[in-house]
Amino acid sequence: VRELLELRLVCVFATLDPEGGAIHAVPMWFASDRRSTLLATGSRSHKVRNMRGDSRSTLVIHDSRPGFEVCGVSMMGRAEIVRGDEASPLVRRVHRRYVDESKATTSAVRAFLESDDVAVRFHPGSAFTWGQRGPANYGCRTSTRHNRRAAISPPHSSRPLDSGRRQGVTTAAGFDRFFAEFADLMEAMQ
Repeated sequence: VRELLELRLVCVFATLDPEGGAIHAVPMWFASDRRSTLLATGSRSHKVRNMRGDSRSTLVIHDSRPGFEVCGVSMMGRAEIVRGDEASPLVRRVHRRYVDESKATTSAVRAFLESDDVAVRFHPGSAFTWGQRGPANYGCRTSTRHNRRAAISPPHSSRPLDSGRRQGVTTAAGFDRFFAEFADLMEAMQ
């Protein structure tokens, strides 16, 4: 999961439409933040309307290629809308991962970036990972389930991950350790 969060990929963020129950899934830029994932969007967007009624959401990140070279994570959790002065630095943090703001000189690019006036802080509760790559390719191997609160499935494989842990269930402490390590890495990169 850490390797996917470090890559500059586009995620898919899904919310639930409270009126019709339809799933609203959209591609989005993201940045990791300690124990959450940040997204930037407009306060009048469909996803923000959905989150006001129901904060449950799903975030999918994958780096799949043709054939069997697949690797990804689907995280289920809750989304928090961050507004005002607190949102501005979070929105900029997401934008900086994808756009060199000093080169955003056209009015269309500036208008696009300025339309993101709220941040979304996604808090994962559980995750499902998949992959068929060897250790040289992000360490993704086979399907695995993780849950912050409790174990939800037995390990699917006894093969160790690159980190030395066995694939399978991750506890709340494991998630907390992962996000703390990632936050330290992100701070070092800035």
